[in-house]
Amino acid sequence: MDSLSQKIYDQALRCGFDKCGIISISALDGFKQLYQQRLNDVPVSQYFYKGVGNLTETKSRFPWSKSIVILVFDYGKYRFPESLQGKYGKAFFLEPEKKSRERFDLERLEVWFYENGIQAKGGEQFGSLSVGPLRYMAMKAGLGIIRKNNFFYTENGSYNNLFAYVIDQECELIHTCSAPPCSEKCDLCRRACKTKALEAPYTMNPFKCVSFLTTFGNSDTPEGLSDEMYEQWVCGCDNCQDACPYNRRHDWKHGLPLNKLEEIAPAILPENYENLTDEFLIKNVIPKTANHLQDKDIPALRKNAARSAINAQRAGAK
Repeated sequence: MDSLSQKIYDQALRCGFDKCGIISISALDGFKQLYQQRLNDVPVSQYFYKGVGNLTETKSRFPWSKSIVILVFDYGKYRFPESLQGKYGKAFFLEPEKKSRERFDLERLEVWFYENGIQAKGGEQFGSLSVGPLRYMAMKAGLGIIRKNNFFYTENGSYNNLFAYVIDQECELIHTCSAPPCSEKCDLCRRACKTKALEAPYTMNPFKCVSFLTTFGNSDTPEGLSDEMYEQWVCGCDNCQDACPYNRRHDWKHGLPLNKLEEIAPAILPENYENLTDEFLIKNVIPKTANHLQDKDIPALRKNAARSAINAQRAGAK
């Protein structure tokens, strides 16, 4: 590890991140082929990827960039209220509140880059967009692997958040990941997906994914799907992750509490939405969706909650 890589790594951990890797910008050269293969396998996905940014053009977007710093924040350290499981995506709602002591500090890291004469772009500067294919970057840095359900896994599982910065300095920090690959025979994630969005191993149709449909998808039910397939999900969906053997050993009843989440958990049960004001949802729910829902999406959020409550009643009647 060179001196600059060590300094960046140490600062990333001081800013609250659990892992940090650094790759050369040239490490992205192989991504275009994988991206094109995805479009060939699921042609309709091109419309989805247009909405999440130009994942294949990191070099042209940032022609001055020489390296990419990839950061991992592990949500497994926190407990998740049992009453919210099966209703809210854990990777959304386990992100600590901004300015809280539990949260990672991107602003502090960006100040450090500036003070050390490093030009850096990324983090949360582009909202829900990114500087490039985060999961691929993290894999190339040896921080984990991508499994059949398309999620990025460290040795602790898939419930994590990734951030990246392109920087104008040449350095590298590649780790060795000990996470074993998926079994060739395993299809638990595909069987857990009610809408069959996982059309093949490592192949997902985003427009059939409940996590997409309850957020960017405006709560719509596309042709060929049914409301029952959404089960009780209000925002997000964890089915394909929770079915995975490399997540199932984690007990979400244990871990550090996120006090704000535990305070509002009873209020945001789907059956309570009729009593919640838009102001409450804008203050307490929208900020927890990682930019996947905006204030204007309150009607869609309410529609999700109503569908969840109806599906819960149906399940209870069986």
